[in-house]
Amino acid sequence: MSNDTQGELTFDGLQKFLIRVGFEQPAKVNNSLAFHHPDSGTIIALSIPKDGRSVRSADLLSVLMRLESVGLVDDFELEQFKSGKLPMAS
Repeated sequence: MSNDTQGELTFDGLQKFLIRVGFEQPAKVNNSLAFHHPDSGTIIALSIPKDGRSVRSADLLSVLMRLESVGLVDDFELEQFKSGKLPMAS
């Protein structure tokens, strides 16, 4: 079992979570990945980490705010993000 499936918040795990909640495969733009959610029109950009694993605090805050503002995740999933865990998408 990988760390991502155990709930650890990693860059790879966050990408997979965004895709599971309806975002399209990301487009690479310079040193970032841009995700688009076609149903809501939401766009999220994540900086590609130098270590290939960590998630920048600013990116996590941006993801939290956008997911909450458009209602793409529930309160329980938001709390998991805030505690540094990767919520499982249904």
